[in-house]
Amino acid sequence: MAKTRLVAKPISEARIRHRLAPSRVSAPFVRLGRLLIPAYLKFALAFEGIEIRSQEAILSEIRDFQAKKSRLIVALRHPYGDEPQLLFHVFENMLPRVARKSGDPLSHTPGLRLVHDYAVPLWSNAIIRFLLPRAGALPVYHVKCETNSLSNIRAVLRDGPNPLGLAPEGQISYHSEALPRIELGTVRMGFWCASDLEKAGRAEEVRILPVSVHYQYNKRDFGKVIAHVCRLEKLCGLESGAGKIKGDLSALLPRLNAVEHRLLSMAETYYASTYAYPVPDAGSGESEALQRQHRWNALLPVALSVAEHALGIDPGQEDLVQRMYRVRLEGWGRVYPEEALDALSPLELALADRRAGEGWFAMRHMELVDLMSYHDVAYVEGKSGSAPSDGRMVEHVLNLIDLAYRLMGGNITNRPNNIRKRAVIVPGECLNLSALLPEYRKSPKQTARIATEALAKKLEHLIERYHHETNS
Repeated sequence: MAKTRLVAKPISEARIRHRLAPSRVSAPFVRLGRLLIPAYLKFALAFEGIEIRSQEAILSEIRDFQAKKSRLIVALRHPYGDEPQLLFHVFENMLPRVARKSGDPLSHTPGLRLVHDYAVPLWSNAIIRFLLPRAGALPVYHVKCETNSLSNIRAVLRDGPNPLGLAPEGQISYHSEALPRIELGTVRMGFWCASDLEKAGRAEEVRILPVSVHYQYNKRDFGKVIAHVCRLEKLCGLESGAGKIKGDLSALLPRLNAVEHRLLSMAETYYASTYAYPVPDAGSGESEALQRQHRWNALLPVALSVAEHALGIDPGQEDLVQRMYRVRLEGWGRVYPEEALDALSPLELALADRRAGEGWFAMRHMELVDLMSYHDVAYVEGKSGSAPSDGRMVEHVLNLIDLAYRLMGGNITNRPNNIRKRAVIVPGECLNLSALLPEYRKSPKQTARIATEALAKKLEHLIERYHHETNS
């Protein structure tokens, strides 16, 4: 049997850029989506159930929104990737049903207008490109000021009949029980809206409703988790450990540490032999886990600099995630150039194909950084010497096999999603941006940072609340 090599076919030709239809909610499409989404969640995404905690808290905010007392942003955690589909079902089907059963039905279905990264229709398929605009999804750029996209989002937030939904992290963060950096974009959009309402003499408050999403994995599928670990060991050339475990999944941790160490060593060897990366010496007096963390921290900026050099990007003084966004923007811009390909001469088209191939290979470095910039050994191994939860162990296994596939040329679309789980939706108290508007007028940047920190604290509180309610 042939050995597995690249998990994704390299792109070697420039492609015609996909153009999304204008973002407008299609009522017939949404009605059909309401009917189909439960089966899709169950059979395609392995959801066995969804629990909404503090249901009335969400319904109260929706009622205020529908009564024109507020303009609402739903700031949803985005650790897994399935949150948009999940929240579509929650807001289109579950919450209206709960409201009807309570005897106080909503005036209309509150479906979200979700914001998505502009690159989603580039790496996804034609079905997704058809669905996104008809579901009312709104594209946005992270590091490019695209006036039309921002104007559309601003208009929906100010006047639309549906709340706006977006991820404050800016992208998938791969960890549900910890909050990584969150971006200023959520509160900035909210302050724009508050300013617009004030100028128009409207009394609505602009509120951000924080929502945390967590998965509880079905123990009957832990055999699949073990199968993923065996698959990882085979990919790495390691001898597989015992095929069964007793008790919780934390017994897998020694095997996973060996896998991670092997993946890290192979990544370092690749960058050392290909790009003259100077592999750092092991730190003296540090635990093996902490050494791995420091080695990852040293490798990732170098991997990203390889992509930046290939694409002619100046890294400047930006942080790792912002640099990654710029590599993604330039890479996809080469694969799907803005100019019409049919207007190019044969030689120009050949050069465009070379640019596309170079852009694709440069983005392989970005895909590594995208995943591993969130990696934290302390998160994986638990706190104060306690064993990591089964949920964290499943996340860690999926992250490691995702890492292996990205080193083999893949991206998030290669990530396994076959472990049955139950989703728990945890809403928090709203952040009222209208109350901060006087401070925002005096000092926009500082107030935006303060509001973002306040939102982060609310999201962190939701994670703590989830643990307390789940374990009590």
